[in-house]
Amino acid sequence: MLPDWLPPVAAQMSKGLLVTGQIALVAIASSCALGLVLGLLLTLKVAVLRVAIGAYIEVWRGLPVIVTLFFLFFGLPAIGIRLSPIIAAEFAITLWGSANLAVLVRGAVESIPRGQFEAASAVGFNWLMRMRYIILPQALRRLLPPSLNIIVILIQLTTIATLLGVHDFLGVARQSIERLTLTTGSTHAIPILGSVLLVFGVVSNALNALSRRLERRLRV
Repeated sequence: MLPDWLPPVAAQMSKGLLVTGQIALVAIASSCALGLVLGLLLTLKVAVLRVAIGAYIEVWRGLPVIVTLFFLFFGLPAIGIRLSPIIAAEFAITLWGSANLAVLVRGAVESIPRGQFEAASAVGFNWLMRMRYIILPQALRRLLPPSLNIIVILIQLTTIATLLGVHDFLGVARQSIERLTLTTGSTHAIPILGSVLLVFGVVSNALNALSRRLERRLRV
């Protein structure tokens, strides 16, 4: 028979897991899209673009994500921009993720032999066509394993939303422990936090294992 405290805690944590999933999906999708665009633009021989994107990468990749989060949530209201806690968390994670993925994209594209670029130009392909049909299909094979490693970190970074009071997976776990401590005198912290450890551990290790497997199969 289940203990009385478990069903309501499990129900709340299920809702928190959905919030964490939402933050992770938005952050991953936006990081990948923005990182791809920035990484491709970095391969252009345009000085202004290289300087601007390089500055973006150095700033957001170099800052601790928690500092970025606090700047977005607590700093921007000073100039009239207010973000919800969830959007601030998604934005902070995206800035870090897109900066790191842009570096990976540039490296993957530049690792393709120059002959591929020259051959595509010889048959009349413009830059966009070269990237779409010739370069990116090859670069993505090299890009996928390290990108999965970044995605694992992005998923782990969703826990920063707890700092802003978001009722995500970790936040609900913490609140459940506090409530049980007040109402029953027992924290039940080990099973509650153990479930958080289990979920993040399973997801992270599964993606890391997939990354290693892809790396071996693709021989990159």
